[in-house]
Amino acid sequence: MTRRLMALLSAIGLVAAVAVGVAAPAQASSDQQLKVATYNIYFGADFAPLATAPTQEELVRRAGLAYDQVVATDFPARARAISRLLKQERPHVVGLQEVALWKKGPLNGPLKVTYDFLDILLRELRKAGLHYRAAVTGTTFSTALPISATEQVSFTDRNAILVREGVPVANAQSRVFAAKLVVNTPFGVTFTIPSGWAAVDVSLAKKRVVRVATTHLESADPTVRNAQGQELRATLARSPYPVVAVGDFNSPPTDATGPYGTFTTAGYDDAWRIVQGPEGGFTSAQDPDLRNLPSKLSERIDYVFYQPAHLSAVSARLIGEQVRDRTSNGLWPSDHAGLVASLRLKPKVPTKIPAGDGSNGSTLNAIGDIPTDAPAAGQAPTDVRADGIAQTRTENASGALAGSAIALSALVLLLSRRRLRSSRQQEATIQ
Repeated sequence: MTRRLMALLSAIGLVAAVAVGVAAPAQASSDQQLKVATYNIYFGADFAPLATAPTQEELVRRAGLAYDQVVATDFPARARAISRLLKQERPHVVGLQEVALWKKGPLNGPLKVTYDFLDILLRELRKAGLHYRAAVTGTTFSTALPISATEQVSFTDRNAILVREGVPVANAQSRVFAAKLVVNTPFGVTFTIPSGWAAVDVSLAKKRVVRVATTHLESADPTVRNAQGQELRATLARSPYPVVAVGDFNSPPTDATGPYGTFTTAGYDDAWRIVQGPEGGFTSAQDPDLRNLPSKLSERIDYVFYQPAHLSAVSARLIGEQVRDRTSNGLWPSDHAGLVASLRLKPKVPTKIPAGDGSNGSTLNAIGDIPTDAPAAGQAPTDVRADGIAQTRTENASGALAGSAIALSALVLLLSRRRLRSSRQQEATIQ
């Protein structure tokens, strides 16, 4: 979803881009199971028509239509549908992508929040009898743009990890990748587009810990996407705990040199493939207006990756892919399907220090145990508020979230992601 707003900004020179219904246990599960989900919840609009607008006035008009589509794709209704799906599954941890924050107001005036996808979803989960909290929220970019001669909107893109009530977490963190999409515009502006990841350490029974990360990798440029996948793999390799990586990797299972190959050749298994086999599991993508029938899911690019040395996949299933999952007004919950997987921690194997070295044969913690210098289960780390909710905001490497370059970069990202998906669907139709 990226190139669609670039034309608008270039033409007008803008300056800116599961909890249970009853009391949850103190740990995720007494039998060492962890249920995780990933869901790209779609920020609600297709900006591609802006790229072909012939005049500045037409660009502004189409930008207004794009925001109208945000309204029409009705995230409050979609959040209710998503909450119903999560109520059926009750995952301990949910990785979310495209967790949009939309604001609207007069040009050169104050903006008011119109759609905070995170708050809306958490509210709908509570109404469904589920109690989740945002353990970490990571902002990748933010931008503002006019939608008429008198109004403007701002858009913020975020990754988030929700955890079920009663599941202790620590070490909430989020970052943007060093690898960013660099775009040179026809009017001489060069800018960068960040993507990012977020992670949190989840405590299970018997002092076992798993690091869960969520990400949304670049879709428009495979070189940048591949570098981001390699960076994420290297970052997670430093974890002292077993790792589960979930998210929209924008990489099909045939992508041997891309993120899929990066993870599956680095000690990770693909939960869907292990449980369900190589067929099916399509997670992307419905039409931008979310009203298509039949479903157009035809790609598998959203994954639950886990380390089989420490975990095994028990189950894996899609959510939000059935016609019955749509809202009462006929919208798919997202342009993606969600993926839920249950993982079981394998028994730990203690390592004995040989006697005679002054240790008296003491036992070392196996990986997945809480080390002596780690926060205790449920203890808030330094970057988590006392209520256990982290709000970590990542910054562009340039240090600027304002200015025309940043505004353009955010919008180009939106365009490229959605346009790439559209081209993939067309290729699939041709084939």
